[in-house]
Amino acid sequence: MDEKWIYKMIQQSFQQYELAGSLSKKEAHVLIAKVIEKKKSEGSEWFEVVEDVVYGYVTNQEL
Repeated sequence: MDEKWIYKMIQQSFQQYELAGSLSKKEAHVLIAKVIEKKKSEGSEWFEVVEDVVYGYVTNQEL
């Protein structure tokens, strides 16, 4: 999947938590890698995987 598309989905998810613009490029790269890895292992829908990864990041469950 295109990393730019995944990044855009992550940004949209961050807007739900009112954290838009608070993600550094390094953090974004790490989250994109986690999304891709989780998608390969679980086979869930893209939006579900992105929401799970962002939720884990926002709640400090996955650092």
